[in-house]
Amino acid sequence: MFIHSSLTSLKYIEAVALPDFHFPSEGSMIFKNGTKGSIVIEAIDVSRKKELGAFYTHKGLSDAICDWAITSPDSTILEPSFGGCGFLRSARDRLVSIGSESSLSQLYGCDIDAEAFLHLANVFECLVDLERFHEGDFLDQDFPAAWPKSFGSVVGNPPYIPYRKISVEQREQVLKQLSLLGLDLDRRASLWAYFVALSIPFTETGGRAAWVLPSSFLYANYSDKLRSFIANNFDETRAFELKERQFLLEGTEEKTIVVLCKGKLNQAKDDATTDIPIERCDGVKDLPAAIRRWDTGKSKDVSYCGTSIIDSLSNSPSNLVKHLQSHTTCKKLSEYLTVKIGLVTGNNRFFLLSEYEREELEIELCELVKVLPRFHFANGVSYSDADQADLLQSGGKGYLVSADNPDCVSDNVRSYLAQYDEEQIASCSTFKKRSVWCKSDDGAPPDAFFPVMQHHGPKLVLNESGYNCTNSIHRVHFKSNLSKTDKRLVSLSLLSTFSQISAEFCGRSYGSGALKHEPREAEKIEVLMPDLHHRTVGAAFDRVDKMLRDGNLAEARQFVDLLILNAIELEDVHTQASLMSSGLEQLKSHRHR
Repeated sequence: MFIHSSLTSLKYIEAVALPDFHFPSEGSMIFKNGTKGSIVIEAIDVSRKKELGAFYTHKGLSDAICDWAITSPDSTILEPSFGGCGFLRSARDRLVSIGSESSLSQLYGCDIDAEAFLHLANVFECLVDLERFHEGDFLDQDFPAAWPKSFGSVVGNPPYIPYRKISVEQREQVLKQLSLLGLDLDRRASLWAYFVALSIPFTETGGRAAWVLPSSFLYANYSDKLRSFIANNFDETRAFELKERQFLLEGTEEKTIVVLCKGKLNQAKDDATTDIPIERCDGVKDLPAAIRRWDTGKSKDVSYCGTSIIDSLSNSPSNLVKHLQSHTTCKKLSEYLTVKIGLVTGNNRFFLLSEYEREELEIELCELVKVLPRFHFANGVSYSDADQADLLQSGGKGYLVSADNPDCVSDNVRSYLAQYDEEQIASCSTFKKRSVWCKSDDGAPPDAFFPVMQHHGPKLVLNESGYNCTNSIHRVHFKSNLSKTDKRLVSLSLLSTFSQISAEFCGRSYGSGALKHEPREAEKIEVLMPDLHHRTVGAAFDRVDKMLRDGNLAEARQFVDLLILNAIELEDVHTQASLMSSGLEQLKSHRHR
């Protein structure tokens, strides 16, 4: 919902008490204030919540966090992005429960979304002093003069928005502020990271801070420095990973990380290597007990955020992996290739066509670009013209509509492109980035394909067809000095259990246990590259390709393990391969938590 008139001009806002209230069909609701009359609020598309990165925390989680974070009835509380007001409600309830007599006057908040103020009035069901609730961007740090300089507790669930949606000017300003605080945060950090870092100075000495964060807190490149910055500004910190996905209904499948910090220091510690311990909980119901164990010094053994996946390996497979990582043949994929996203069309449903659709539209083959639309169509470790023919025969959308100049195409293509609404063309951010809105092909087909997300581990499929792919697949370009044998060996070695374990370390878990890799994460995966004869590699490549096409992934992986481990002269190859397989299953189990 959005508010027609600006709330910043009002002193108070109050919800109207209506009997048997329900939203009208238009979704309107009336609010009033003592001097200015009515404010009309209308319904807004729920997709706006996603644009704002607004994933509202449910009551059980915000209650557990506020019960821990607020220790005094006199505490002041700041919520830097209050959204649905879940944390403010929980903070109010916590203050009342420990004896506060003026709980509402102790709450402060900020939000850029006017809809949040509707939630504010509904939650408190009384006059709400807007001097304490600022309508604006927390990153701008432009708060009312009457606000305290620091707060007893800072709590919240900051917006999950990628760095690309933060203006360059604002990002540079925030980075400058953080640098003065001693944090050199990566420019590609997501918005939530800026919120967390800028919240720390607002926590008073001895105070507490608590956040609900995405799982990228554990693995993102920029998270290492952020975790050290947090840990060095508090006496103690602890993270809790929740198995339950908290925001599935909000459109994100990432795991949730709860970060608790107590004893804000007057001066930060100087330790660049500090990391935050992490403990795993099945769900919100287990969180209070885990917090109590930590508070009372009775926590079970925990790992650290930056190594939590590695630490889930038992000793024997962990030691073997470390031994192989130190081997001279162990290399990162980045030494052989670069990875980038596939073609971003802006609307796959429109720009991708099946053979049936092509015939219905009477578009000639020469006017279309053949593409691989989904990774599951690449069954082996190579992708050929024959595979593309099978894709099209099965109904796959293997044709891409792409026009360098919509005025210089056939009548049939022109008629098809004309179906796209002009207003939608003008508003689509993807189209705005292109010189021609309908030129979806960049003419840069990859040397190989790599999955963005999968359940059974990644594989590298060599592109023998010369076709491009959509952004549901990553494009791989090999370094120019690589031979055909080298390329095949990289593809084979990635299938080994060792590299699959490395892929678990480098990737991130989504939804029902799917493993996802961004391009830079994929490039960090390690492979073993022994010196093998080109005929050995060629025969092995063909054999593995057939195994995979027949659906025998486990057999193919075992074959590659024996090939690679024998080539590096590892002792007792069969036992060691079994040991690594056990380790991979442990990591997959961790991923499916």
